[in-house]
Amino acid sequence: MKWLLVFFASLISVGAFAATEIRTVSAESTGVNREEAVFNALGEAVRQVRGAQISASRQVQSALMRVTERSDDGQERNTTLSASQTSDIRVSSSGLISGYRVLSVSEAPGGGGKLARLEVDVPVYKAPGSSAQDNRWRMAVYPVEAARSSFRLDSQIFTAEDASRRLTHSISDALTQSRRFAMLARDSESAIFEERYRMTAKDVPVAEKAMLGNTLGAEYLVATRATDLSLGSRELTSSLTGEKSRVSSGAAVLEVRVVVPASGSIVWSQTLNLTADQLGTQLEGTDHSAQKVFDTLGREVALRVIDAVWPPLVEKGDGEELIINLGGNLLLPGQQWEVFSLGKLVRNSHTGAKLGQEEQRVATVEITRNTPKMAYARVVAGQVEGNGHVLRRTAKVNSKENSAESMRGTRKRTCLPIDPC
Repeated sequence: MKWLLVFFASLISVGAFAATEIRTVSAESTGVNREEAVFNALGEAVRQVRGAQISASRQVQSALMRVTERSDDGQERNTTLSASQTSDIRVSSSGLISGYRVLSVSEAPGGGGKLARLEVDVPVYKAPGSSAQDNRWRMAVYPVEAARSSFRLDSQIFTAEDASRRLTHSISDALTQSRRFAMLARDSESAIFEERYRMTAKDVPVAEKAMLGNTLGAEYLVATRATDLSLGSRELTSSLTGEKSRVSSGAAVLEVRVVVPASGSIVWSQTLNLTADQLGTQLEGTDHSAQKVFDTLGREVALRVIDAVWPPLVEKGDGEELIINLGGNLLLPGQQWEVFSLGKLVRNSHTGAKLGQEEQRVATVEITRNTPKMAYARVVAGQVEGNGHVLRRTAKVNSKENSAESMRGTRKRTCLPIDPC
């Protein structure tokens, strides 16, 4: 038995809807009469474009019965009779039809019904920018889990909900800017569901309804848990000069995982323990500086994920200037990165799994400018030949001397009581 669910609509012009295209397919099917044959052919056309869900079940019922026969010479013979079985196959498909043309209706081969041949117009929704996303992995950032009911950040109290919302947005924004992945919204589902519900109204054109049923699944999930966000600053006043300065303190601890939802496997996991100095954000006790902390944390998570899954590469080298295939605000002017040439593939001797390619450092570059899609860098040490080299961030120097010099600013030859000399 076959069950078909097909939505019909009158033939309309959809030329004005740039996101919808009409796909014309040929379909044929049989039925006990003309009406059923045409209906089944329409269902076949929808399945050609949209696919179908098939569920099959088989039920076997056994009933044993023993028959005893006695012959004339007194011998007995037993015969066992049994069994019956039934099977049920259900095919369901759903889609929109903007119009169809009956090419012919004839007797079905073998008799006992009609054979209908149709030409059917099926509207297909084409997502904006889908051609550019064909080669990108789909990724979703799930709302950050907060380990505490509230966090104190730079003299301000943020509830777990507010901190989760800000940090989730910052991570998603940074990964979107990287253009490495086709990002899927998981923190705006209520707005998305409301818009889809609006599309089911009777006064919405058929071409607009074609956008329904196109929800995508993520190939990678970024799951983050914030266990600590205790960053702050305090003001110090020099007893000698009366000069005021601010010193940042505290740390942010984030547990980050990249998961493949299809299998549940964890492809990358790391706990980020970042001090205020490592974040490099000046805390001023304002909402603006607090938001800069969330943005910096989001950028840091994005860079760690990108480095593990799809690191930036040198696309073109023109003299001393390089073009990097990572844009947005992830590569900032003035930052220094190390360039590594890629060598032979390395495998795990125990499992045979690929560990990656050999990397040999060949140069250090400094980012000079960035655009939404790429960044430019100049070579400050070493030499870069050709393209395809991978970029890694340089290790930050946290020596006491450099820390002191950073806080002292322009007073390099004077050590005041407030300076960590």
